[in-house]
Amino acid sequence: MIKKSLFLFSLVSFVATPGFANDEQDSEYKAHLMPINNSNVHANVEVEVENRKLEIEIKARGLESGKPHPQHIHGFSGMDRDSKCPDLSSDVDGDGIITITEAGSVFGPIILPLVPFNLVDVNSDLDYEAKFTVDLSSMPELEKLTVVLHGMSVNGEYIPSLPVACGELILQKDD
Repeated sequence: MIKKSLFLFSLVSFVATPGFANDEQDSEYKAHLMPINNSNVHANVEVEVENRKLEIEIKARGLESGKPHPQHIHGFSGMDRDSKCPDLSSDVDGDGIITITEAGSVFGPIILPLVPFNLVDVNSDLDYEAKFTVDLSSMPELEKLTVVLHGMSVNGEYIPSLPVACGELILQKDD
């Protein structure tokens, strides 16, 4: 479960799209983020939705220490299209790196920036927790979204926008 002592961040609005049905507003989602661009980054994500509050926890390992690693929820607002994680076929120019531009056509634009972007500790781990107030009726369904971690050095240059791990959010069913 997600701890209740979380950073509170209010979002004013999202682009209006068909969103959650009333019975989906109190739910739990999970995602396992897998490496992109040979990053060796793995992460587990938990998202709880309750009363217009979206709580998110990310536990990641394998990131570059001492660097900010932007993390976002990506998707396609106003479209009946699922956000997916890029694979090797997304490397359109064949240079061995899937850029944000190449990946963006697969996972879509940023739906929710998961701020603040914390620095990664000396062990290359990231522990992130935050709570957001959102208008769920204006968001795409969470099951159509992905969580993406960014930031990696290529040829000695740190590129904060480069996708390094991605996972699709999956609704956790009550047994």
